[in-house]
This record gives sequence, structure tokens and C-alpha cells, in this order.
Amino acid sequence: MIDRNFERLAATAKQLVDAQGTISYLDQGDGKPLVLVHGGHGGWYHWMANVEAIAQTRRVIAPDLPGFGASSSPKEMFSLELAGNRIFDLLDSLSVQQFDLAAFSFGCCIAGYMAAHRPERVHSLTLVNPAGMGPPSSTLRGVQDQAAEAARSGSIDAGVKISLRKVMLSGSALVTPELTALTSSHVRATRVLTRPIARTNPTKALIAGVKAPVWLVLGTKDLHQCHDLAGRQQWIRDLSPDNEASAVSAAHWLQFERAQWFNEQIIAFIDSGHRVSRGHADAQIHTHQPIFDSP
Repeated sequence: MIDRNFERLAATAKQLVDAQGTISYLDQGDGKPLVLVHGGHGGWYHWMANVEAIAQTRRVIAPDLPGFGASSSPKEMFSLELAGNRIFDLLDSLSVQQFDLAAFSFGCCIAGYMAAHRPERVHSLTLVNPAGMGPPSSTLRGVQDQAAEAARSGSIDAGVKISLRKVMLSGSALVTPELTALTSSHVRATRVLTRPIARTNPTKALIAGVKAPVWLVLGTKDLHQCHDLAGRQQWIRDLSPDNEASAVSAAHWLQFERAQWFNEQIIAFIDSGHRVSRGHADAQIHTHQPIFDSP
């Protein structure tokens, strides 16, 4: 199932080739543009459970960042500015001036930079389990060290499996061999370092300067967020009365684990006066299975 859906999306991938290199990206659907920014060690595949569903009503643009996936390595040192400007290069090439923006994990640092520095272009900003918000839970570093050691002493697949089961997803049934292989391939394809940037905690300062409405989406089982759910939700709401916050029973890769709920709610946020279901979402959604559209 995962292989088939990824391959179907990958078959539609396009490339921007310019003086700075190559950007691989998806561009699906019609309507107002929604730009999706992936997380660390990732690629547009972080949104593979979301692109086709959202593209039923929106134009969805999802790039591989420089140094990730099928995009070329950056010609300069990787930074939030470089990554954000390359996304703007892509959007300029597509004649997309204004858009809604959604980001996952480390991608939220980049999206925060984009929305804070080019406010005239960003209608709204969705942040899914953002990195760079402050110290994670006390157990996260231990799991990351365990995964790194498994990768060093065994294989990348062994390390990825630990990360998927203990950080990225809250149900081991979701961690299939196909998903492990796909994730491992993107870990191998990553040519830049993001964790040192995230550990400087840039996201809060950047988001504080964003003028567009912001929806903060947190997983109650995410080791990056679970120790400060209420504080982070209150912080985003205090920044602006137009901001929203939601918490849902999921781990870090929330938009995959709770795909149906996320796909419905992001459209509600963008299209319906920037309002979503507040608080915990489990009263409405009970499945933890990722949802894919049929071919």
C-alpha cells in the first residue's frame, strides 16, 4: 500500500532546474495554492498521506528541500534563509505569489522564516509538531541516541525502525517493512544537518513575528511536545486572536498517523475563517490508520 501510493506520487514529480541547482517537487490539484514543507531526514514523502486528498480542493505544492530527497545539494551552507529562499524560487517559477503554508517538524523553522520575512505572500501558516520550540521531553534524547547507535552498529534500517516506533509513530502496526525502507532511503539521501539549527530553538522567535493566522497542531504522544502541550497551545493563542491550536492522540508524524483528521481540519482552517476543532480531537476521530486515496 505505502509503496504503491508513494510510487504513484513520485511518478508525477517535477523538477525546477536553475543556476542554484535542482528542486524536485509535487504540484497537484487546482485552486488556491497550499505549500507543504517537510521535516528533517525527509522529503515530500512526509506528506504522502495528505497530498492527493487535499488536492481535491486545493493546488498542493510539495518540494524536496535542498540537500534532501531528489533535490540537489545546496551550493552554500544550509540555513533557514537558503531553504526558504529556494522555496520562493520554486514558487516564483510557478507564478505563485500568495499561498497558504504548512510545515512539519524541522520544516516549521523554515516556514516560520518564510512567513516572518515575506508576510505579504503567506495567507496562513500551519505548524505540525514543530521543532525548535524549546527543550523536548527528557526521554527524546535517549531514544535518538539509541536509534543512532543501532544505525552505527547494525544498519540504518535498524536505527530507522527504532525512530519510527518510538518517536515518529505511536503504533507499531504502522511501522511496516515498506515504510521502514522508504524512510531509510530518505535518511541516506539527506546531505545536510538540521538538528544543530533546531537546537538553537528559532521557531518561537520567528512565529512571534508572523502576521498571518497560525494553526499549531501537536501530538499528545510526541516526545518533542508532550511535556508542554498546554503551554505551547496557550502561547500560540496568546500571540493573536486569529491563531488556533489543536492536540490529537498521535506521535511526531501526526499528519501520516492521523491523516483523515488532518486533511479535513487543514482545509477547515484555511477555508472556513481559520477555525478548527479546538483542544483534543479524539472525540471526533478514533482511527489511527493513515488514509490514502485510491488510484
